[in-house]
Amino acid sequence: MEIENLSLEELVELHRKICKRIGELGRAKVSEKLQDFQIGDEISFKHEGNIITGTVIRVNRKSLSVRTREGCWYVDPRCATKISLALKRGMMA
Repeated sequence: MEIENLSLEELVELHRKICKRIGELGRAKVSEKLQDFQIGDEISFKHEGNIITGTVIRVNRKSLSVRTREGCWYVDPRCATKISLALKRGMMA
């Protein structure tokens, strides 16, 4: 794409369109990822270098509400990993 010949107004408009499209793609990715989770799922996520585990108590429009030993968290679904049944059994042993 040649942008060297665009005016300032055209560049600003292009920037606005690019930002809008990036936002749409990000929202679509979050919505897609949210479908992987349901209430009761055990998940893990990282916070300040620590791995935290908890239970999904609500699937929100943009995030997961998760209950942990530390309290309740809102977690971006792109940062959450389901804990498999096999892994849970290993943690309990």
